[in-house]
Amino acid sequence: MLNNENVIFFKSLLRAPLKTGAFFPSSKNLASSISSFVNLPESDEYVIELGAGTGRLTSALLERGIPCSQLIILEMQPSLAKFLRKAFPLVTVIEGSATDLLSLLPEKTIGNIKTIVSGIPMVNLRFHEQQQIITAIKNVMKTNGALLQFTYRPGSPLPSNKLALNQRYLGHVLLNMPPAAIWEYKNSLHPISFTATENFRRASI
Repeated sequence: MLNNENVIFFKSLLRAPLKTGAFFPSSKNLASSISSFVNLPESDEYVIELGAGTGRLTSALLERGIPCSQLIILEMQPSLAKFLRKAFPLVTVIEGSATDLLSLLPEKTIGNIKTIVSGIPMVNLRFHEQQQIITAIKNVMKTNGALLQFTYRPGSPLPSNKLALNQRYLGHVLLNMPPAAIWEYKNSLHPISFTATENFRRASI
């Protein structure tokens, strides 16, 4: 029998399949692997999660040690936002689009965002939609902040050169349905310093 998390997920999939991006919720293996690349924020820094779904990655980020007060979720689907508020009452959950980050996020977070973790299915979006999201991310992120994006498709889910991004492939998580790849992006207009973790710990091992 499906639990409440899966029921919410499949309802959102039926309403907006292109915005959901997968036929199954992300696995704990994928969530754990992504969160391992998120460095703990300083006292004045924040971590943003885009497209949190049912909160698998949210749970992993909290287990990683990200304080509830420094984690902000942005989810555009009302039913999922409602679910996340109940599941994570101490975490700020904002209902809205990633293209509106600058106006939706609390003013104190602007320019103090260390990492943005994205579950948005970028490969399903048109280029101008990707461009709007990346522009919004650059407008709120720290100069050397990182965007972590997972994808189920081969290759980079974003056209880095067109979006003025430097990219780095971090590895694959095979124990996920379907297998997923993790990529890291940084603004190519600023000096690059990728995350300290160099060796990807495959969830399949």
